[in-house]
Amino acid sequence: MLNQIALAHTGEHIFMGSLQRIVPNISVRKVEQKEDRNSLFVKNDSLTWDQVLQAEKLANSVIAEGKSIIEHFFPNIDEARKKFPKMRAMKERISGQVRVVEVDGYDYSACAREHVKNSRECEFFLVTSFSKEGDIFEIRFEVGDKAKTVALEHSAMLMKVANAIGASLNAVEKTATNLKEEVNDLKKKVRGASEKDASSIPAEDVNGVRLYSKMFEGLENKVLMEKAGELIKTQGGVVILANKAEKGFMLLAKSPDIKLNSAEILRDSLASFGGKGGGKADFASGSVEISKIEEAFAKIRSTIISAL
Repeated sequence: MLNQIALAHTGEHIFMGSLQRIVPNISVRKVEQKEDRNSLFVKNDSLTWDQVLQAEKLANSVIAEGKSIIEHFFPNIDEARKKFPKMRAMKERISGQVRVVEVDGYDYSACAREHVKNSRECEFFLVTSFSKEGDIFEIRFEVGDKAKTVALEHSAMLMKVANAIGASLNAVEKTATNLKEEVNDLKKKVRGASEKDASSIPAEDVNGVRLYSKMFEGLENKVLMEKAGELIKTQGGVVILANKAEKGFMLLAKSPDIKLNSAEILRDSLASFGGKGGGKADFASGSVEISKIEEAFAKIRSTIISAL
């Protein structure tokens, strides 16, 4: 049975050699290889999926050529550089004897890890994900039979997505981008409607304390939290808000001068309906099933009114 880590490491050498041909100024920062994950971390100002794809295609053509994997040994890195000026090496991690792994005339890298004997043993190289943090890109990949299996799974997933959004395979990216833009536009409209609806929350006087309470439907929870904070800061009193969205959302807030514990009241009230909540004495929030939110809202109102 082929050593999967040796396969993956050899495949990474071939891919990185290919990527450097596409993006000459790119450099390796770290390689992480485990039985369940292979990651290559590279540094570059910009790197695109198209460039990664070009390197991926090039790497697979080199794999198919059946190039020999050759080892060279040198007393130090300077001697190795004289023989192979373009080799990759993390000089700060190297001392003493250096082993250079050559993919027959194609790639040279100072490396102490295990490799296969021939590029054809890698069979297939597949990039599975590509992300960026700062100027460091993480490229995850698979090699060999596992890469083939993942490629088939990704292909099936792509066809399912295309069917779900009603697009041909060639139009999936454009359609998904358009849908994302439409969703963002709708979110902006919903937020605008939420802010307008939240601007009018009725108040009542309970033993000299201003009590604001209202049930909403489909608003953004963030808008209600901002509005509750604004009311407490500018008007004082107690604020009880509920929202029927994906889940039932509840909020209880009060000004510091009122002797109530919002977190305890909200948590205990929601628990009796199978919900949960928490926060601070002056500001708490939680959730409960939408089917029970009206009862929970009424109970919290009753508890607050009794306590004031």
